[in-house]
Amino acid sequence: MSLERAFAEIYHGVIVIDLEGRVVAANKAAAELLNIQEGLVGLPASSIPPGRGIMAVLSTGTPIWRDKVAVNGRVLVFHHQPFRKEGRLGGVVSSFQDMSGWEAKERELETVRQENRELEAIFDSSFDEIFVTDGQGYTLRVNKAGQGFYGLNEAEIVGKHVSTLEEEGLFSPSITPQVIKLKKRLTSVQTTKNGHKIIVTGNPVFDEQGKIIRVVTNSRDITELSNLRQRLEETEKLMDSYRSEIAKLRLERLKLTDVVSDSPAMRNILELAERVAGVDSTVLIEGESGVGKGVVAAKVHDWSKRREKPYITVNCGAIPETLIESELFGYEFGAFTGAKKEGKKGLFELAQGGTVFLDEITELPLNLQVKLLHVVQERRIMRVGGGEPVAINVRIIAATNRDMKSLIKEKKFREDLYYRLNVVPVVIPPLRMRREDIPGLIEHFLAACGEKYELQKRVSAEALKYLVAYNWPGNVRELENLIERFVVTVDGPEILPQHLPEYLRRADPGGEKLLVLDICPLKEAMEELERQLLAKALARFPNTYRMADALEVNQSTIVRKLHRYGISKNLARYRDEETT
Repeated sequence: MSLERAFAEIYHGVIVIDLEGRVVAANKAAAELLNIQEGLVGLPASSIPPGRGIMAVLSTGTPIWRDKVAVNGRVLVFHHQPFRKEGRLGGVVSSFQDMSGWEAKERELETVRQENRELEAIFDSSFDEIFVTDGQGYTLRVNKAGQGFYGLNEAEIVGKHVSTLEEEGLFSPSITPQVIKLKKRLTSVQTTKNGHKIIVTGNPVFDEQGKIIRVVTNSRDITELSNLRQRLEETEKLMDSYRSEIAKLRLERLKLTDVVSDSPAMRNILELAERVAGVDSTVLIEGESGVGKGVVAAKVHDWSKRREKPYITVNCGAIPETLIESELFGYEFGAFTGAKKEGKKGLFELAQGGTVFLDEITELPLNLQVKLLHVVQERRIMRVGGGEPVAINVRIIAATNRDMKSLIKEKKFREDLYYRLNVVPVVIPPLRMRREDIPGLIEHFLAACGEKYELQKRVSAEALKYLVAYNWPGNVRELENLIERFVVTVDGPEILPQHLPEYLRRADPGGEKLLVLDICPLKEAMEELERQLLAKALARFPNTYRMADALEVNQSTIVRKLHRYGISKNLARYRDEETT
């Protein structure tokens, strides 16, 4: 094929212009595109549509690219390139083509790009994770939510196989291999590297031949749901605790009709309870676990003018720390996730007009001790999430089995709250220091258990000696539980010494007044003996003079030793009598 023939058949239009500005050559495509079928060669460049660009190149010698010219409803794009001959400008070669169809494609491409940007925005703004792999399990895409789950950017994840990501601890277990294997949608729960719990659903995508080409996994963070479930479980535990407390309270209230007080110590305590019941002073009841602090607190309420109003027991050590504030003070709607729409009254509000018994008060967290101090002082509470205080009219009785002064020194209990609660102190001695109550308590528990189980039992005189001699570290509660065990396990009508546990039979039924449990320094033993003797005398006699007579020492010695052992405050109710 000759060069002329080849030139004529070029797909793009080509024209050549000399230095005079005339067309010296043009191919067939040029004539068709410019719609000049005859006589194109020889025409001055200025007379044809791309003339302005051609003349500019002839003038400057600088090429012009993408010179768009409208010709007969079509858009032609020209490239004007100067050429040289013997080192000098020889003319211009213009090549061009119809770009009308290409512009439409460009517009279509831009539309696709815009749609792709929108899809990208939707993909990345999804609250749920979208994780895409190919049909083999290699990661192709992961949106921003997924990157947040794993603490990595997309570049660190894309291209890796899901099994590799699982080995690296990114998530476990991977659901994608199972989706590929079973060729169906699957749902599972994963744990991520950052400790999130997520529920994942893997969806297979098939081609026309039924082959998996993609696996698209959607995941949602259920960590908050897990937390809500935990809160629900804690609430249910709290409800169980309340049910237990209610059952216990009912039993205690039944016992109140016949409170055993054969010892001078308990008679004095009940007399004090009856006196303080007539006023609304805050009462602090101290004593070892199981001595009957709840019984005395309920007795104060039943003797008071509030007896027809609610009596609510709160075990501060049994309520989870995360719930105790809302349980005591209530909350407003929206205070936290899962809060009731109408809000909730706290126990202080529910006890309006009645009494709140705060058992194990020393277990209250320090931050809530501050709030309780304001309640005691101002008789107002603030709900969690609330803005307005709520006035309350309740009497507060607190109890503890711990040494509060030691806790104050250790900064575990607020001193100002202690003094606010300790308006009327009631110290209940342990059962080993009021053994006169033991026979009466045994009879009382035998009667209660006999009615409950329809089993009538009695304790023999010999067994009773052992029971009275035993030290009862668990106090009245231990005695009650032991009597119930005897009632349901002893075959005959009488409880004999051989029915008693071995540890209990080691107690001396001969009536030893002192019981040494283990070796200890003599000085400590003497101090403990003095402390116990003073406590027993304090419970039995109305003033320090009578105590001194009974112990055969000077009254000043009694006062000094009471101060020494930190029990002098218990004499507050006797001071007026002593100074007269």
